Amino acid sequence: MYLTEKEIMSQTEALKKTSSYFEKNREKISDFFTETGREKFVFMGCGSSFMLCKSLEHIFAVKKDVKAVSITGGEFLVNPDLYRMSVEGAVVVILSRSGMTTEIVRAAQYIRDNYHAKIMSVTMKEDSTLVSISDFSIVLPWAYDESVCQTRTVTTLYTGMLFVFSTCFSQHNMYKDIIHMIDREQELLEKTRPVAHEIALKEFSDVIVLADGPLCGIAEEGALAFTEIAMISGKYFRVLDYRHGPMVLNNKNTLTIIMTQDENKTYQRDMIEDLKRNKGTIVAVDCHTSNQYDADFHICIGKDVDFAVYGIGLISICQLIALEKALLRGVNPDKPKGLDAYITLK
Repeated sequence: MYLTEKEIMSQTEALKKTSSYFEKNREKISDFFTETGREKFVFMGCGSSFMLCKSLEHIFAVKKDVKAVSITGGEFLVNPDLYRMSVEGAVVVILSRSGMTTEIVRAAQYIRDNYHAKIMSVTMKEDSTLVSISDFSIVLPWAYDESVCQTRTVTTLYTGMLFVFSTCFSQHNMYKDIIHMIDREQELLEKTRPVAHEIALKEFSDVIVLADGPLCGIAEEGALAFTEIAMISGKYFRVLDYRHGPMVLNNKNTLTIIMTQDENKTYQRDMIEDLKRNKGTIVAVDCHTSNQYDADFHICIGKDVDFAVYGIGLISICQLIALEKALLRGVNPDKPKGLDAYITLK
């Protein structure tokens, strides 16, 4: 069994440990935000972790009187003064699997040396350089991925930051929703695995993942899973916005995974009907037990919870389909050509 497969299928254990960690540390995390404030946030990462930052920007920014922005470690290094007004006085939340990626470490040190800001890091490596620079650190070592492609790590990072958000803003219902999704994660993995294999048997050479709002970043990471694990082009777009140009390349060789919402179903139904005309394979993901859109495949992600929480299940679904496609293609999912676990610059 490949490491990637083990790490995907062991996500439930990692998420349950993460849930226990946040339950034990809720007061400490809440106290940190009481001290630093809850009005201004910068989310920073590289690669997969930056994609998660895009979701976090959306999740935090829709709160009243809250400002939030996401920045890659690399673009910050190139022109840090461009982001001075964004960083000054902010809580800078930095996500990193290793806490050793050069762009992230140098960006954090620059912020520490030059700006008035507080740094919170979330990583999977204890005693990393990033942890030593941070004012407050959340370390989740049980979710560290040994394989190059991040699977269990990104699912846990995303889930952990949902816990951070719900703790920061006392979103008790959302907190309960997260725990509910974790409790049914193993069932979702086991139920989805054979469906993922059936989907992978279809002839497709590129993958489109469609999702809106707070799922924007985690869905983009889902698309990246196909690129890194199965070595097939994976791209992400917002649901209705996909019509505005990119859809011209959707064809019989395209797999489209669409996460729908319960609101304004007519718009989404029309979108799926448009996709069907291209003769590709469509996977509808939602919270219903029935295939409401008559898609080629339907995956029920669970009961109606906060929409951002569905990202926990969506990323697992994408990872499983990508894994099954890699295995069918004879691709080693642990060692994608030209990729390293983290980037070190001179």
